[in-house]
Amino acid sequence: MLLTSIFTLEEMRIETARFSDNKKIYEELRLKQSELNALLQVTQAINDNLGITGLANLYCQTLNSEIGFERIAFFLQDENWKCVSKIGVSEEFNISGHKKDLLSFAHLTHLKKGKHPFAPMFDIIVPVYHKDKPLAFTLLGGLEKIKGFSIEERLNFIQTISNIISVAIENKKLFKEQLRQQEIKKELELAGKMQTTLIPEKLPSDERVEMEASYMPHFDVGGDYYDAFELNEDEIFFCIGDISGKGISAALLMASFQAGLRSLVKQQQSLKDMVQELNIKVNELTKGERFITLFMALYNSHHHTLQYINAGHPPPVLYQNNETILLEDGCTILGMFDKIPVVKLGKVNLKDEALLLNYTDGLSELEDKRKEQLGVDRLAVFVKENHSRPLLDFIGELTNYIVAFKGKKLFNDDISILLCRFPGNR
Repeated sequence: MLLTSIFTLEEMRIETARFSDNKKIYEELRLKQSELNALLQVTQAINDNLGITGLANLYCQTLNSEIGFERIAFFLQDENWKCVSKIGVSEEFNISGHKKDLLSFAHLTHLKKGKHPFAPMFDIIVPVYHKDKPLAFTLLGGLEKIKGFSIEERLNFIQTISNIISVAIENKKLFKEQLRQQEIKKELELAGKMQTTLIPEKLPSDERVEMEASYMPHFDVGGDYYDAFELNEDEIFFCIGDISGKGISAALLMASFQAGLRSLVKQQQSLKDMVQELNIKVNELTKGERFITLFMALYNSHHHTLQYINAGHPPPVLYQNNETILLEDGCTILGMFDKIPVVKLGKVNLKDEALLLNYTDGLSELEDKRKEQLGVDRLAVFVKENHSRPLLDFIGELTNYIVAFKGKKLFNDDISILLCRFPGNR
């Protein structure tokens, strides 16, 4: 009887152990099934093209519901590290003062209480890297409420879902950037085509005046513009301008400005009246958000006189009688005031042969490797030393000069040049 009881107890112990083992296996299977379902849900969300914010929220909700973290903060890098989703964390929470602390983690780390700025609120930090580039950081807290298995038994799932979400979000960001770059490329191509339509195909060139021009575009198409045309057998109008901003919007604005300017010139208005009308047009077009610098001039070949107005534009360099002068008379830039307060008309007598270099600020503000600008003084010296060259040779030599000046440094703006030679009273 005693032996039978012993066997019965032993059998019960074995059965209990077998039941306990089966229960543990069953719980592990349930855990893996739950984790698999969570990963499938995340994968489906990625395939459905859920946005970055949606993926970030799904990630935090999964860590909260699947494991039981009460405090979660998920950080991604935009212009700076930003908390894109959080649970159980105040709205005021940020890492602005602890960026270096965040970037110091390269692996999943348990935070020691009192040893780290994040420790009072969080227990674990989960970084995700691609090679040496940090993609995301997740701060997790509330370990005392974790469901079922120990945190060590859930680390593989935490790291897996963190990697999947972070890489998916990074791919979305890269794809968006690729689309943005394609749009920028299309815009620049269109702006470039528009800008070429603003440049006159043929410049006046005869016994009255000789003109040549050059346009060196920067990668970001700007608002450079020059124009020249005959009004009658004695008068020739020419101008050069630059609008603030770049891209298609600058090109469109300059195209509209050119149309308005040509219309005013053909109405035979005075330069003073024209600049006031142009200022009104710029204000109408830009609503005070953009400005235009402009140099415009009217040359009379019969009287050998040049009238001009410089509206805040880099001063053209005029060489005559072995000296250079800067044509600075005029007014403020266009679009700054509703009405230009003071306009001074500039006048120059060109009885003797003269050379005039008109340019945009991309030339005078060109920088060398020391970030020193080319400046107007160097341009004046260059004009004086090269004034006798044929115009095309002058432009070619000036191009060589500025390339040598900048060295390996890239052009930082468009450069437009309009060169005029006046024969004087022969």
